[in-house]
Amino acid sequence: MMRLLRIELQKVRPSRSFKVLASMYLVALFVICVVVMPFLQYLKSRFEDFDMDGIDPTIIPFYEFPDIWQNITWVAIHLKLLLGFSLIFSVTNEFSYRTIRQNVIDGLSQKEFIISKIVMAGFLSLASAAFLFVLGMITGLIYTSDISLGLMFEDSYFILIFALQLFTFLVFTLFVGVLIKKSIIAMGVLIFWTMVVENIAWGRMTYLGYDWIGYVLPVKSINQLVHVPFPKYVFQEVQDYITFPELGAVLAFLALFYWATIRLVVKRDL
Repeated sequence: MMRLLRIELQKVRPSRSFKVLASMYLVALFVICVVVMPFLQYLKSRFEDFDMDGIDPTIIPFYEFPDIWQNITWVAIHLKLLLGFSLIFSVTNEFSYRTIRQNVIDGLSQKEFIISKIVMAGFLSLASAAFLFVLGMITGLIYTSDISLGLMFEDSYFILIFALQLFTFLVFTLFVGVLIKKSIIAMGVLIFWTMVVENIAWGRMTYLGYDWIGYVLPVKSINQLVHVPFPKYVFQEVQDYITFPELGAVLAFLALFYWATIRLVVKRDL
């Protein structure tokens, strides 16, 4: 597995598009952990300008332990398209430039070739989760007034859930890239499916009362594993835990796209 990861890292090292997209993703994760408090302070100043001194948005514990873990992971998972695009470029370029044939000639089997991409997806997911954990820990230490070891790590399992969400989505993007083989078309299909098809299907079906639709749409299933946490700041009830049916749906999609991606490459004539 480490051999396959080293091969993939060597491939992406000279790739400018991969570096740009990955850098944009890391910057976006960093912004999540620095932008909210200045925005809340801006809102407070605006309220004061309108003689509304009693309203203080800065008391919202967005960056405080343990709230920070669900807050930042819910926001961060919506940035996943950036990493998805980087993997689409990686796998579609192999088909466009016929380097997959050279990989097979050099000794990699077709199965090892695609597993190396999946291993890369796992590496990116774990690296992103680790980066987000460090940012969350630093930000939480800055903004939490009463800190204890138990409070710091309470609900930190959301970081592991984030890694699973991201890995599942990246395997899905690999499936799309392998299926279509053209980077621009594959990215267009991914955007259209994620932002249009699933949203229309989910909105229509939930309107009709079919709430189970969230379990059969892959991206919605991934997104809903961590529920939106912010309504609790206006005294609404939110789900601040992971349910087994939602976790099972994501694991099922992960297994499905893992199998389908490998099968597509192994059965395809190079």
